[in-house]
Amino acid sequence: MEISKIVVDHRRYLHMHPELGFEEYETAKYIREHLDRLGIHYDTVGTGTIGYLNVGSNETIALRADIDALPVNEMNDKPYASKNPGKMHACGHDAHTAMLLTAAEYMTIHRPSKNVRFIFQPSEEGGCGACEMVKAGAVNGVDSVFGIHVWIGTESGKFSVKSGPLMAGVDEMTLHVKGSGGHAASPNQTINPISIGSTIVNELMKIRSLRVDPLDSAVLNVTAFNSGNAFNVVPVDAKILGTIRTFSDKVRDEIISNVQKMRDLSKSLGGDLEIKINRIAPPLVNVKESTDYAIKTLERLGFPYEEAIPTMGSEDFAYYLKEVKGAFVFLGIRSPSKNIIAPHHSPYFDVDEDVLEMGVKFFLGLVGSI
Repeated sequence: MEISKIVVDHRRYLHMHPELGFEEYETAKYIREHLDRLGIHYDTVGTGTIGYLNVGSNETIALRADIDALPVNEMNDKPYASKNPGKMHACGHDAHTAMLLTAAEYMTIHRPSKNVRFIFQPSEEGGCGACEMVKAGAVNGVDSVFGIHVWIGTESGKFSVKSGPLMAGVDEMTLHVKGSGGHAASPNQTINPISIGSTIVNELMKIRSLRVDPLDSAVLNVTAFNSGNAFNVVPVDAKILGTIRTFSDKVRDEIISNVQKMRDLSKSLGGDLEIKINRIAPPLVNVKESTDYAIKTLERLGFPYEEAIPTMGSEDFAYYLKEVKGAFVFLGIRSPSKNIIAPHHSPYFDVDEDVLEMGVKFFLGLVGSI
């Protein structure tokens, strides 16, 4: 079985046919038709798929790949560029799915020593597809779970791995400032939500520096401020959007508590404030035992690796780790010589396909197929 060709073929087909979260109907069909050909039984969870390969072992390992794309218009001039305008696999989920599909095929020829659960998860990009898969029992009866993310920050052909916090938990913050509208010529007869909102933004930006221990990592960033649409009208409200990113629930709670205090500030300025905090994903924390097993597997396969640098990016793989021990690893794809340097979510993002075979073999090594 020629792993390198099969995984690249899968990846290119998936890259050409990207679909957004919870809309991955053709992607799910492609995955399920492949599993049907392999004789691997599976359950469906919307556009998600859970496959089962039972070899009679007392241990079951789950392997996860995300399948959704992003609302990005691809600007690469490649033969496998997206055929769906405004949609692109700009984060490497096509590569993740391709690696797991290829690993599944290899396992039907070279049986693993452990039972395998294949998780093809929809909507990682903000839709919490992992939540739906966990609810559906994706990791019920599983002893450990592993995932790979191709990573532009790591040299191509090298893995990076780390126990403990690896990726930040992320919260979506929405603040709705309510004032009272009126004529711009009579500011004394209005309560201007833009003025109140500006003060709130300034105070929000101080929380990280003044209210959080300097030794704790955290981000609180304001990303949108929308209000009004005319030069002579004071609007009735303003909307502020932002993100909170932390590596611990303790720091998260401290930040959110300080954000909630903005209500009192708004009232003191004559307005009102509605605050909504939506948790997108908890911190992704690798279990040491599972991380050590991943490292031993890499060493046995002769694959180079380095200690991963934690990132403020998030990953809903964290929800699996809330249920069962496991580890998430990065597979480096950065190759300046091939001009593969664009960051994740960029319209120029691409993957060094030469390293995808390593990801397949890592999956295979974890379950004892090689």
